[in-house]
Amino acid sequence: MMRILQCNRYKQLFSIIIFVFGLFILLSGVFFLKSRVEKISEIRNTISGKEVLYISQRAKFEVGQRKIPVKSAKINVSYRKKASLALAKWYIEKEKRKIPFATYRQYTASIPYGATKTEPGKPGEVEIYWRVYKREGRVLDRQKFKEVIISKPKPQIVYVGRGYMLASRGRFAGRPYLDMIATAYDPGPRSCGIYADGYTSLGLKAGYGVVAVDPSVIPLGKKLYIEGYGYAIAGDVGRSIKGLRIDLGFDTYREAINFGVRRVRVYILD
Repeated sequence: MMRILQCNRYKQLFSIIIFVFGLFILLSGVFFLKSRVEKISEIRNTISGKEVLYISQRAKFEVGQRKIPVKSAKINVSYRKKASLALAKWYIEKEKRKIPFATYRQYTASIPYGATKTEPGKPGEVEIYWRVYKREGRVLDRQKFKEVIISKPKPQIVYVGRGYMLASRGRFAGRPYLDMIATAYDPGPRSCGIYADGYTSLGLKAGYGVVAVDPSVIPLGKKLYIEGYGYAIAGDVGRSIKGLRIDLGFDTYREAINFGVRRVRVYILD
């Protein structure tokens, strides 16, 4: 009988212990749940109105390497470790920029030689799309991912005259002409250097009636009439004879020196 009573007492004591332990576990769970709810509320109140992202340690590393964008997620507060929160977001921004125009030179015979006429250019416009990663207004990363050309630039063209004026009166009326700067030379070494052989680049004998020109202005072989000089043929070239310059041939050095440098009108006869 005593054994039975003693066993019942042990059972009652064990039941009480189990009850107390269960009550302790229940109260602990309630307390933990209350603390967790308060923690979440506190975090939400702290970051109210801001974009909240949850990222793991691995995701943090990947973001640091700029390999993946971080997307929105709910607050994740895990037990036994702290929450990892990043106040950041990817944004799409657009930017318009001007495309500069190029400038080209174009030669034309429609305007007098040496004159220029400019056709103005117009810059184009391009819209650039940026993927911008920001945290609290601070740009952490900026990547260009698309360009859209709104309008292409129009080049600026500078027309450079290669044309001749036409004489309106006199015996050469209707003939093209150029107003040029004329110098003079003789076939000797004092004008043409120590290696001069007395012949021009066309194989003509240098002297009176043979002149040096810039072939891009007056083609070689053209017959000319030069005021203050007479008839001539464009039969030679020279390193310093460029553009509206012409070098008139004389038979002697003294004649060349006496001519000096003059402005002349050159008529192109054929």
